Amino acid sequence: MEKVAPRRGLDEALKAAIREAYARLQANTPGFSTRRSQSQMIGVASRALARPGGVGVIEAPTGVGKSLGYLTAAVPIALAHKKKLVISTGTVALQSQLVERDIPAFLKATGIEATVALAKGRTRYLCTRNAADLHGETRQDSMFEDEQVLYERPLSAADADLARRLAKAFADGAWNGDLDLAPEPVSPPLRMRITTPASGCAGRRCSHAMQCPVLKARNEVREAQVVVTNHALLLSALSLGDADNGQPLIAAPADMLLVLDEGHHVGGVAIDQGAANLPLEEMARRTGRLQILIAAAYRAVDKDRIGTLLPNEAIELAAQVAKLLKAFHAEVVRAWTPDPGERDPQWRAPNGRLPEDWRPAIEELGEQTRALYNWVHAAQGLVAKGKPEDSARERLQRSVGMALEMVEQQHALWSGWRREDSEGQPPMARWITLTRDGDLVCHCSPVSAAQVLRKLLWQQVDAVVMTSATLTGGGDFQSLAIDAGLPDDAEMVSLPSPFDLPNQAELVVPKFPATPDDREGHPKEVARWLVKELDWGRGSIVLFTSRWKMEKVADLLPLAQRNRVLVQGEGNKSQLIAEHLRRTGAGEGSVLFGLNSFGEGLDLPGEACTTVVITQVPFAVPTDPQTATLGEWLESRGQNPFNLIAVPHALRTLTQFAGRLIRTSSDRGRVVILDSRLLTRRYGRRIIDALPPFKRVIG
Repeated sequence: MEKVAPRRGLDEALKAAIREAYARLQANTPGFSTRRSQSQMIGVASRALARPGGVGVIEAPTGVGKSLGYLTAAVPIALAHKKKLVISTGTVALQSQLVERDIPAFLKATGIEATVALAKGRTRYLCTRNAADLHGETRQDSMFEDEQVLYERPLSAADADLARRLAKAFADGAWNGDLDLAPEPVSPPLRMRITTPASGCAGRRCSHAMQCPVLKARNEVREAQVVVTNHALLLSALSLGDADNGQPLIAAPADMLLVLDEGHHVGGVAIDQGAANLPLEEMARRTGRLQILIAAAYRAVDKDRIGTLLPNEAIELAAQVAKLLKAFHAEVVRAWTPDPGERDPQWRAPNGRLPEDWRPAIEELGEQTRALYNWVHAAQGLVAKGKPEDSARERLQRSVGMALEMVEQQHALWSGWRREDSEGQPPMARWITLTRDGDLVCHCSPVSAAQVLRKLLWQQVDAVVMTSATLTGGGDFQSLAIDAGLPDDAEMVSLPSPFDLPNQAELVVPKFPATPDDREGHPKEVARWLVKELDWGRGSIVLFTSRWKMEKVADLLPLAQRNRVLVQGEGNKSQLIAEHLRRTGAGEGSVLFGLNSFGEGLDLPGEACTTVVITQVPFAVPTDPQTATLGEWLESRGQNPFNLIAVPHALRTLTQFAGRLIRTSSDRGRVVILDSRLLTRRYGRRIIDALPPFKRVIG
């Protein structure tokens, strides 16, 4: 009789292992303080991860100790059940912090032994084959004369020199091939040349496989018990089933215990994964140049047909797609005349519905692009069967792989434009933008992450914990549950801050003389308020929703104050923050001016940040195509998009911004919002009440 495996759950042995890990963490971590919120977090994470299909959603503000909380629950459970613990984050900074600091500290303190690896995308690593190619080692083996066929511009002399220096540093063992740790900054055009996407990689058949940084990193990831990655790579691996030699890139979903840290980013990343864009003229040029590559592929495989096509038929197909792209560009130009005064011209399909008279062109483009995709896919498979030591064949394989990505991009766009929107579900957003050089770019995107996350995460991965300091906005999970398609049985908790927020901080909303929509008046009043009310002798941060307004306010400041301001964009972000910390550490005043990215993840304890100024409530831009399309759909169903989209989004962002202030139990300060709409509009009280429980100074 076949033995039935016991159903997994949070049994007494597992509870004891988690309690022991926590006790050792307390005993062996200098300065460790027991926090009730952290204990609650461990409980929720343990219940979710211990059972198949478990989902726990934990909003945990600054100071709770999120990473040590979920590690205490997740590591013992993963090891006991021989599952791979995958921790996914939204930012590179947190990935580095986890791999270099938090996880090693946890393992050392608890005495638990586990192997750890960092999973990053292929384009974060040097391709040794491409570097050798640029170095001139295989140039004489070129299988077709125009090796620039898939690039818009040739490589600059400076980038070519840098490629040689990087190849030498790698060959000498002075660098491991991780481009994030490159000895010199790598430009985007060079990165494209010295990396290889999955479609162009020969894998273990490559003559450079023994030295390949990607294969080395992938092996480490497969063998590790704990893997740290990012949301984009995680969702890509789950959606594509990305595998090398039949093995999953990170882990099979059923073997994965997943922690989504910075979980408020997951929805946006999921939407981006389902989006596509297509510059019509550029793609017409690149597709038209495929004939050289097509001819080279037939010569290499020595066959009359690839797929079902003869050489002249494949060349004609590529020429036909290029011709159709140009014709559609002309059709759009006839139908849409952008306003010359618009800074970023955009046309959007109302309710996601494209004009009927475009339908025949879109259908033909879809069919012809699919045929071209089928040909390139078949060519890729045949070219990949060459001899491993054939370097010219490897170069051709890479070029065919790049062609496949290019045609996939076209196929994804036309599929999104042709697809019938599901009844009862929000439609795809479909729109067109005009680039500075006059090209028209077609776009499509989902407007909700719910369907993507249901399919990839909640229905596939063994168990999931999602956590962040800002998941709700006021402790109400309704908006998140809808946006992320959370399962009904998910355990959701919003934990209190461990800090004494009412006595450590004030929330100030003054009666402000200008509203944010007063283009000239609001910046003047913000500058006037800063000069008069900011403590210029200490550390502060001022957050803006638009670069234009940020730079305008900086220009309006008197020279004495302007000299103390560090403006985002006037230098490398890390250099600006380092200079701010140097100044405040030396007792000098310093003020950071920043946009959204400065409002999240920035750790400025003590004197480095005693005032956070938020110049206006950060509502989602109503002209954003995804927001506008979703808003139309909600309105058509009798719902209020402002209350369902704009206010929750603003609340989450404001809570992130406010979280820059109190980083430790000894910090003191104030958050000031210079937006009088909070005092005059109906939504104002809802937002003020939902923000962290600082002492209120309103009006």
